[in-house]
Amino acid sequence: MVNAPSNNKENWDELIRTTKQNIINEINKSLKTNIEDYIACEKIASPITIEQDTLSKGGALYGNSSNSMFAAFLRHPNFLKSVKNLYFVGGSVHPGGGIPLCLASAKIVANEIPAS
Repeated sequence: MVNAPSNNKENWDELIRTTKQNIINEINKSLKTNIEDYIACEKIASPITIEQDTLSKGGALYGNSSNSMFAAFLRHPNFLKSVKNLYFVGGSVHPGGGIPLCLASAKIVANEIPAS
């Protein structure tokens, strides 16, 4: 898996082609084999397809860029007080991106949902 920025009108076809080939070359070199012979199925997601499939702005998996000391404070909250029983989980909400933080996000929401 390769992380990618949100879509800023890059030539994604070319970036995907060259990135995929660079990764395959590195793996082949490390493993001393040709992994292309073993690829049975692949799915390529670009910021364009991610945006289409998930409605994330620009196809950014982790929401707004985290390049400033205030970025954490700009993340979407895990719930809205104005809409009862609406919760948000994932890389673009508090506490942030990456599998451990997405799981932490899910735990926060699980603790917020009232028992029935």
